[in-house]
Amino acid sequence: MALTEAIVVRAATADDYADFARLSPQVGSGDPTPAEEAWRSTMVPGTRVAAIGERVVGYCYFQELTDSGYVRNVVDDAAARRRGAGRALMQATADELRARGKTTWRLNVKPDNAGAIALYAAFGMKAAYLGKGFFLRWRHLTDLPSYGATINVAGAERDVALEDAFALPRGQLARSRSAGRTIFEALGAGAPGAILGVADFNPRFPGAFPFRVVDPRVARDLLAAMRALVPADEAVYLTTEDNEPLADLLVRTGATLRMEVLHMVGPL
Repeated sequence: MALTEAIVVRAATADDYADFARLSPQVGSGDPTPAEEAWRSTMVPGTRVAAIGERVVGYCYFQELTDSGYVRNVVDDAAARRRGAGRALMQATADELRARGKTTWRLNVKPDNAGAIALYAAFGMKAAYLGKGFFLRWRHLTDLPSYGATINVAGAERDVALEDAFALPRGQLARSRSAGRTIFEALGAGAPGAILGVADFNPRFPGAFPFRVVDPRVARDLLAAMRALVPADEAVYLTTEDNEPLADLLVRTGATLRMEVLHMVGPL
């Protein structure tokens, strides 16, 4: 690979899977690399790759929501770092999202990744809150206190109310539902209609993100509904966002903190 060659950003193709699989572990989340079928069917349309000559040195995967873009991964190859692949990918993604009428974008980054944070800040992004990813064994479910919330599977007609209640980007829940995820809502038993929580649950993982509650005790009620869908699994993954009382409760109950992420948001 000649170091003098320019970086070119292009749309990904199904044939880029091998490079995606090579680079994706550098995200550092610990999650398994998506299978090639998932890559082809769901990720290719929202992925841009950076190449130097014939070699792919980075990729950006984003999801398009109603009026915003959610950048899920930005990866540049450690062997080609400081060549500007990350910046080129961010610029190309910003340009494309603007062309599609989006007005904001967001992403998650590890809090200790100073270089990436500086890059995202250069594109106008600012820190919004801290998220924490937990691994919770189902056997600890009964150790959690219960609020006694009413749990429903939320249909599309509930999306706006749930997204407004927890400041979620418009269209996030609809996108999740279309991918086969189940959206649970927690409502107040004593105050019908009061929204107490929402869980965007992926039974194939299994895990929930976002997982938002107004009271830490609502977590058990949502988790019990999720558990019913995966009775054979031993554990679940949860991501809390800007909610230290819930994070503290999960730790006291026996959950393991897997990672922390800084959520950044900015205008386009």
